[in-house]
Amino acid sequence: MQDTERAFEQAVQSGQIPGVVLMAKDRSGAKINYTRCYGFRTARRDNAPVETTIMEVDSPMRLASACKIITTVMAMQCVERKLLHLDEDVSGILPEVGNMMVLEGFDSDSRPRMRKPEAVVTLRSLLTHTSGISYIVEHPDLIRYRDLGHIARPDAGRVVDRYNYPLVSDPGRCWSYGPGLEWAGKLVERVSGLSLEEYLQQNICAPLGVADMTFKLQQRPDMKARRADMSKRDAEGVPRNEDASYYRADPEDCFGGMGIFASPRAFMAVLHSLLAKDGKLLAAGTIETMFRPQLDALCEQSLNDEIDARQKTNHGGLLPRTGIRRSHGLGGLMILENCDGMDWRRQGSMSWGGFPNVYWVSKYQAISPSHEPMDVDGICRSALIQRRVSVS
Repeated sequence: MQDTERAFEQAVQSGQIPGVVLMAKDRSGAKINYTRCYGFRTARRDNAPVETTIMEVDSPMRLASACKIITTVMAMQCVERKLLHLDEDVSGILPEVGNMMVLEGFDSDSRPRMRKPEAVVTLRSLLTHTSGISYIVEHPDLIRYRDLGHIARPDAGRVVDRYNYPLVSDPGRCWSYGPGLEWAGKLVERVSGLSLEEYLQQNICAPLGVADMTFKLQQRPDMKARRADMSKRDAEGVPRNEDASYYRADPEDCFGGMGIFASPRAFMAVLHSLLAKDGKLLAAGTIETMFRPQLDALCEQSLNDEIDARQKTNHGGLLPRTGIRRSHGLGGLMILENCDGMDWRRQGSMSWGGFPNVYWVSKYQAISPSHEPMDVDGICRSALIQRRVSVS
């Protein structure tokens, strides 16, 4: 580990990144229980004492899309309790989704061509990004649809306002990254009678005994005081503090696909509970289902074509960039073949990440690095190859 730790120390000391947290734990927590923190939780240079800005394992971070695994767990708890079913039409609970049409394209005069979908949206399709509901920025037809003025509130604070627009395909016909976990969060709310924040506290935080996890950062001054800032590189490539709006105001809704703030310690508690199958969150059989490939051949090919075509965004973070076979489980992207060298990963591992460089890898690894928006993928892959640890 000396080479790995030296790489992170040098990255912080040279100013490439303000700070980072690395964590790894095996199933028992006995052989491997690794935590290292480097640098600072902010790129600000003000009069605050240095000791108050040191990056720590209890520094809350915006998980962004890395929190999709947590909302997946909440949805699967509802499946276990028979409040939801993976393969039933969700329109009875989410009529907004049931009313969505498929956007087939545009006429010569730029009028959208719409039709009814030929299949129904299910919880499974929401959790695997095969529902046909895509993020606007992920699909050219939706970008055009928005630019023509057909999406009234793309930045609304409610899920039903922000993501109530057409499907890009029939459900189950392709993989397209989208707000399925936002809608899954609404499912959890409607069948449980709780807000997603209330559900999170009662069914995730309480069983694990963690406190530093919330959708409502503004209601948690204790977490705000310790949070890790976002930073963005200036024209010279120097990380500068970014006063992002989501640190100053909570949206009206809890956004299950991107809205959770948590400390690395609290996030690791969720990941380790799944790895250990300790029964605190889900039954072992449910976790095994989550870690099985969920896509049919058509959607799997669509997913692999989409990821292989990307030049800048590497869905899931820490993923091998070669053209290997991937699928999607319930909660993250799965690797379906062993990878060696700098792309080291074992078959069956699942991973995902969030825009602020918060990554997790589970089944064979469990790592939660950083918060700062730069490409630390090379450093983190170096960490993985240096450890070459199996924690299955």
